[in-house]
Amino acid sequence: MKRMTLPLVLALAVAIGVFVLLDRTIRPVQVVVARQDLMAGTLLTTDVVEVRTLQRGNLPDGTFSNSVDVIGKTLVVARVAGDPLTSYVVGEAASASGIPAMLEPDTVAIAVRVDRATGLAGVLRPGQTVTIIGIIDPSRITQGQASLYAAAAPDLSLAPTLSPGDLTYEEQAVVNTPVPTVTQQPPISPAARVVVSGLKVLVVPQAFRYEEIGNPSSDNYLPARTSAASQSENVILLQASILPTEIAPGVLASPAEVLALLNGVATIHMLLEPASGLTFDIQAPGIDLAKLYEAITGYKLIP
Repeated sequence: MKRMTLPLVLALAVAIGVFVLLDRTIRPVQVVVARQDLMAGTLLTTDVVEVRTLQRGNLPDGTFSNSVDVIGKTLVVARVAGDPLTSYVVGEAASASGIPAMLEPDTVAIAVRVDRATGLAGVLRPGQTVTIIGIIDPSRITQGQASLYAAAAPDLSLAPTLSPGDLTYEEQAVVNTPVPTVTQQPPISPAARVVVSGLKVLVVPQAFRYEEIGNPSSDNYLPARTSAASQSENVILLQASILPTEIAPGVLASPAEVLALLNGVATIHMLLEPASGLTFDIQAPGIDLAKLYEAITGYKLIP
């Protein structure tokens, strides 16, 4: 009798565990979603939102089950039709809530452009932290240097004309002595460096997220989002300090300023940090492509 009881108890325990697991993942729940594509700043009304039945396991955190909870509020991040509305993207129309309420003191929210490679293939989720590597191509810095120098050069046509008789012997020597021009040699290859770490992810657009989607014909599943078009270019919202920080020896700048500059003229690569965060202060000197080439091949590039 005891031999029969133990297998039954184990089978019952397994059945209960499977039931609980399935209940947490596939149980249908009511969720408020965008009825149509919505821009950031849209006032939410009954005309632009609706309630759908979706499977629980496919949903992000912070969803709403009743449209009354979002009516009259403002969308702080753009949503596409079918996207669930969450507490991260919905705020009060005239008060500090939503994303502003999530920001820590002396920090701001900043959006950076990413694609499938630089944005970790869409596996990022709100609440995670990332480290940023900036990749700078010197050709983008030197473009237009000639026009800059030309603009700064004095107009010699407006200078007074002096004859040798107007100058003393010493003054003539100074005028006639050529002054060597120092030409600064620009970098010859792109360079990469870890510039800032510990940035909190605030918002990852639903269209950019990597998701394992079930049967797309079923109303209980979210529509597919990870198309090549949606991941070719998108933006991710990060929390960054506005206070000056030493980003390199002797160089002070706020992480927000660094991100804005890199986002405008360079390339940003995100590195996903462990859930416990990094346990050391990154002091990487960085590397440029020419030095890497020399280290691998033994040949030095000549500019």
